[in-house]
Amino acid sequence: GSGSSVDAAEAAKNATDEDIQKALENMPEEKKAKAVAALASKKAGPKAEKKASGDQTVAIIYYSMYGHIEGMAQEIKKGLEKGGVSVDMFQVPETLPDDALKMMGAPPKNADVPTLDMEMVSKLHEYDGFMFGIPTRFGVMCAQMKAFFDMTGGHWMKQSLSGKPAGTFVSTGTQNGGQELTHMQTLSCLAHHGLMYVPFGYQGGGPMFSVDEIHGASPWGASTLAAGDGSRKPSEMELQMANLQGEKFADAVKRTKTAEVSRKCKVGVVYYSTYGHIKKMADEIAKAVEAEGVEVVKYQVKETLDEGVLTAMGAPPKSEDKVIEHASLEELLACDGIMVGVPTRFGQPPGQIKSFWDSTGGLWQAGKLVGKLGASFVSTGTPQGGQETTHFTHVPNFVHHGMIYVPMGYADPSLLSMDELHGGSPWGASTYAGATGARQPSEIELKIAAVQGKTFAAKVKLMAI
Repeated sequence: GSGSSVDAAEAAKNATDEDIQKALENMPEEKKAKAVAALASKKAGPKAEKKASGDQTVAIIYYSMYGHIEGMAQEIKKGLEKGGVSVDMFQVPETLPDDALKMMGAPPKNADVPTLDMEMVSKLHEYDGFMFGIPTRFGVMCAQMKAFFDMTGGHWMKQSLSGKPAGTFVSTGTQNGGQELTHMQTLSCLAHHGLMYVPFGYQGGGPMFSVDEIHGASPWGASTLAAGDGSRKPSEMELQMANLQGEKFADAVKRTKTAEVSRKCKVGVVYYSTYGHIKKMADEIAKAVEAEGVEVVKYQVKETLDEGVLTAMGAPPKSEDKVIEHASLEELLACDGIMVGVPTRFGQPPGQIKSFWDSTGGLWQAGKLVGKLGASFVSTGTPQGGQETTHFTHVPNFVHHGMIYVPMGYADPSLLSMDELHGGSPWGASTYAGATGARQPSEIELKIAAVQGKTFAAKVKLMAI
């Protein structure tokens, strides 16, 4: 009868390779081929295809071994739909054999959620945004999610995902065992694709600040804690934060699908420059932004070294650009986007930039920068001396403020050039100063800076609040 057919189908969905083999043992040879195909089809689940429709569509792409990420994904989906976008959910392919999963006590996958194949991966550019659900392994993304990103090389070559928003949600076994770094490490994949990163910030309010109970959720995104044996399930608070993250992410997606704002937009270029390299990059970026019809205001951050030290270092006089003080921080609220020029010190932003961000605590507490766009450009003394890590370690400032991080991706083909030594990366424009500061930004580096300014201005005009 129909009831037994449903039961058989459900059993087939949850069958392991061993179960299928036993079912075939006493079957006549002439029926085995058809049976294998039918059972495999049932086990594989529905075909991966785009079903989401409408003006704004989002793909939730996740891996879940014990069900924690899947539970969070379902709640993210509810939030996205509440926010007015259409959603498809996909699992990434499993990389472990059935017997290994069985030994690890992993339950069967949800056969109602399709598993991505290369055909569907090649069509991901049809979506307007992405939410990635990532369990941690040793504080970084699991191999299954990394294998998925490795499947997206075709999109990287075409930069067909560039400019689309992406967010992340995670699960860890322990407290502080990847609750932040799993999100952060994923940024490299997003930056190379040119995907904008939409953090949660502290939009979850009071529950995120609670120290009365164990809980996930960070300014990077929703999260849960599974415990070492996977026995802990997502709490009510964690599911609530996942739902809210989905709703807030939907808002960001919708901002990318509207007409450009009619008013004149403004970008703040905030920078620190000891020897003038970052200042030259800032000027080039400002010209490109202004050429797109966007107003630019340039600010230097306050110097923390005294004149005697600067003289001993051979630093030239500062430019005439306005120095942003604590009393003038509110001026940033008039900016729709903020680009930060960051020289490196030991592969990280210098103390002057850190002091600037430390002074913005009042803006952070009031959530006044949430939703604004942010980007960075850098200068290092040597090749591979912070060309990427200076951007990477600067991003948490944007994340904690809830600002949308806009990497450059490979918007300019010059980034691929091997004809000469040059700065620039998918994170943003950059230059080399040389060990003595004698080298100046090259023609190709200034060109990359101009392209970054142009692409950032385009996003600001589209997404200004």
